[in-house]
Order: sequence, then C-alpha cells, then structure tokens
Amino acid sequence: MEKFMKRFIALYEAIEDYLSGGLIFLGLTLVMVNVVLRYVTGKPESILDEYSVYLIVWGAMIGFAVALRDDHHIKVDMLYRLLPLGVKRVVTIFAHLVGLAFAGAITVFGTKLVMTYKLLGQGSADSQTPLWIVSLVLPLSGIMLAIRYLDKIHDVFKNGGRDWAAAEEGGRGHDSNDNYHSAI
Repeated sequence: MEKFMKRFIALYEAIEDYLSGGLIFLGLTLVMVNVVLRYVTGKPESILDEYSVYLIVWGAMIGFAVALRDDHHIKVDMLYRLLPLGVKRVVTIFAHLVGLAFAGAITVFGTKLVMTYKLLGQGSADSQTPLWIVSLVLPLSGIMLAIRYLDKIHDVFKNGGRDWAAAEEGGRGHDSNDNYHSAI
C-alpha cells in the first residue's frame, strides 16, 4: 500500500508540475505567435490573445498549489521567526486552516460560477468559447489547493509533530528549497 501511495503522489505531483508549466508555456507561445503575426503579416488574431490569457491564468491558478507544496509562495515571516516553537505551531495550523477555508470558498463559488455559465450558455466575446469551460479552473484549483493545505496540516501533526518541529528548528520548515513536504 505504501508503494502504491508513493507512486500515486509522484504521479499527482508530476500532473501538477506539467499541467501548470505546460499551460503557461502554451499561453506564452500563443502570445509570441500573435506578436509575429502582428509584425510579419499585420494581421494578429484576437482568438490567440483570448486563448493565451486563458492558458496563462489556468497555469497560474494550478501553479498556486505547486508553490504551496514547495513552500515557494510569498510570505512575510519576520515576526514568525521570533516566535517560540509552540506558538509557531499554533500560528501554522491557524494559517493553514484559513488557507483551507479560502480553497473551499474558491471551490464552492467557482462551482456556482461554472454552473451559472453552463445554465446561461454564455460564451466569450471573440471565440464564443463556453465560459463554463474557462471557469472550471476555479473549482479545480480550489480542490488542488485544499489538497495541499490538508497535506500541510498533516505535516504539523504527523509523528506527533516531531518532524515538523525538527524541520522548523533546523531551518527547513519555512525557508526550504529542499522540497520538504510529506505524502498526502
């Protein structure tokens, strides 16, 4: 079972990485193609602008979960570093619970938006792409963020909190670039 979970986690992480990076790459490629069309033929395609925005936004929204997983998100931790370990633990749990609530809100309200667009049949201005498809990134990224926040909360409690405490005391917990994180 443990071997299966490790493979599943590795696959999930690869999907996160390749999906976020691939979508951003495709979006930027469309931007470049449209710039070339603009200067070479004088006829840029508005649909390329539209889809490049969709792809970049999708890649960024999915990339938020990757940033959280690898502790590459923006944080202000000047005061956090000064706190005693027990208070750091409480602050960390609170912060992750707030993040989990935010991810839940993105999922719930994103799902409502998708359902509204589907019900109304609304399409985008240029290509008439159904906006419910474009908006699917909201509940998807909310779920992905929720998974990562649950993983972070799990890290704090795993092994009685000893692993988390050791990482914090060793300096790996908050400023890590060594991909310290546990299994989902």
